[in-house]
Amino acid sequence: AHYNGKIARNPFAQYKVDPDHKERGFLTEDELQAFTTIELNNPDLELARDLFVFGCWTGISFIDIKNLTTENITMLGGSPWIVSKRQKTGVPFQIKLMDIPMQIIKRYEPFQENKLVFPNLNLNYWSICKPLKKMIKECGISKDISFHCTRHGFATLALSKGVPIESVSRVLGHTNITTTQRYAKITTEKIDKDLTMFGNRLNQSFSEISIAM
Repeated sequence: AHYNGKIARNPFAQYKVDPDHKERGFLTEDELQAFTTIELNNPDLELARDLFVFGCWTGISFIDIKNLTTENITMLGGSPWIVSKRQKTGVPFQIKLMDIPMQIIKRYEPFQENKLVFPNLNLNYWSICKPLKKMIKECGISKDISFHCTRHGFATLALSKGVPIESVSRVLGHTNITTTQRYAKITTEKIDKDLTMFGNRLNQSFSEISIAM
């Protein structure tokens, strides 16, 4: 109304909205190992566990995992990659498939239908989240974890291992680095490694310098 001259002054000119920055949950490396190796005797629970682990290793959202087809997997430089677009935004993403996610894909190859990588019978977000929370609790993990936490976990783990944030952002299909920064939690371990490296490099430059008396 103000822009079109209907009112003389913008009533919200000095109003500021503070974004709600919530702590985003994720599994640490040790917690992910414990969850990956939990023994299950129920195929439905195994599928929920495997999809969650797959998401942690690839950073792919639930809906993109659900819709993942064999046509999205291609060989680049002699290695298997997922090359696709996010259903939510249409933004392209690509991720190199490492050993664990490839093990999961191979496990479900006998059950593939309509080119879908994973079985799609009655598969929905909430049917996965409910058993997921129970299994995580059985692993002795007291965090409130949903399937979407896989993306946060992937980003945090990748950054802690030294993957540049630009690459993490590209894998997650983000259009800007700011979004990736909100997803990722910079851990104390990551800060320690970065500052140790920084200190070692500075020590080389200042190796022959002493503070003046």
